[in-house]
Amino acid sequence: MGKTQILKILSVAGAFLVGFWIPLRLIGYIPDPHMEVVFDLLISAVAGINVYLHFSKPEKNVRQLNSWISVGLICDLICLLPLSLVAFVFLKTTVSGLLLFNLLAARHVRHIKGILDNFGHLQPITYRLVPIFVMIPLLLHMIACAWIYLGSGTAGPDPDKVFEYVKALYWAFTTLTTVGYGDISAKTIPQMLFTCGVQVTGVGVFGFILSNMASLMARRDAAREHHMDNLDKVESFMRTHRIPMDTRSKVRSYYHYMWQHKKGYRDHSALEDLPKKIQSELFFHINKPVLEQVPFLKGASHDLVEDLMNELEVRVCVPGEKVFRIGDDGDAMYFIYKGSVDILANDGHLIAHIKEGSFFGEMALLRGGQRIAAAQTTQFCDLHVLKKASFEKVCQKYPEFLQHVRSVVQERAA
Repeated sequence: MGKTQILKILSVAGAFLVGFWIPLRLIGYIPDPHMEVVFDLLISAVAGINVYLHFSKPEKNVRQLNSWISVGLICDLICLLPLSLVAFVFLKTTVSGLLLFNLLAARHVRHIKGILDNFGHLQPITYRLVPIFVMIPLLLHMIACAWIYLGSGTAGPDPDKVFEYVKALYWAFTTLTTVGYGDISAKTIPQMLFTCGVQVTGVGVFGFILSNMASLMARRDAAREHHMDNLDKVESFMRTHRIPMDTRSKVRSYYHYMWQHKKGYRDHSALEDLPKKIQSELFFHINKPVLEQVPFLKGASHDLVEDLMNELEVRVCVPGEKVFRIGDDGDAMYFIYKGSVDILANDGHLIAHIKEGSFFGEMALLRGGQRIAAAQTTQFCDLHVLKKASFEKVCQKYPEFLQHVRSVVQERAA
């Protein structure tokens, strides 16, 4: 984390502190002038950070004055002045009205979204929820303090300051999210006007929260929507062409399998936008346990294994599908990521039953020739296919490994 990012975090933290403390001070909850001076100095420090960040932007042009001056900069320069300290030194007291100028620093809390952009490891839902859980409580706090300042409506002032604040917070929440319950209402013209403003603000806040929550729910089920959309198109196609019911059942079973195990996405299509290096790391993590079992890959370098993984192709097979038949060209080997496969002789006799995490057809990469046995799936299978041409292309980059493969071929031939 760089210096600029740390300063931005301090800026937002300071803005939140300003938005929380100054409204309390304006309604007389913190009467100690020394504490007010301390907070005023902290606000000046935060304003200094904001001024520094303003002038550190690379797009600023020193030759163009209008690129430097802005309303935000003027507000930060005002907050930079220690007004409470000056009033305390010369007037021996503090002036609450001066705090309204410092409240301008609270606007920087909206920059929390920009800070979250610097944390690439966060989940997408965090980017949407954190700003809501930061700004909405701050807004409720300011409204509650303003309601207390106006007299708290029919509830009236209360000697218990904590209880008075909780009642005001309750009123702010009910008025901002609904039209209130009527147990606390306005009784003066300023209170009535303020209530109307809060209700109008509540329409926007309610719409903002509702739209974000709806978007979160939609994104959470984006894979399901993608899957259901594909299934609807296929169902329409099968009805149009009057496909037999048994075939329709097989198609639905396939899509059900895709949803259960891949959430509706085939192959690695969701990873296509990632750089090759990151894709290689993901594939290495997925396929490493299987590849480590391949005898002729033992002792191979990490780079070679990564290159082989980049050449793997995904094939989804339905139950009873022939992966290859006797006499087919041996042009690939297969890794079973999910499912199981039977290796069958010419007369249908079971030679071997290969389960998830194993491999078969490796001699095709070493010797080529035609298949002397057949391979048939017993259930839905996810196979990772390594083509012979891809294997040879990778081996050309690693002459020592190519020599090792040739020695393995000679040993098996003997």
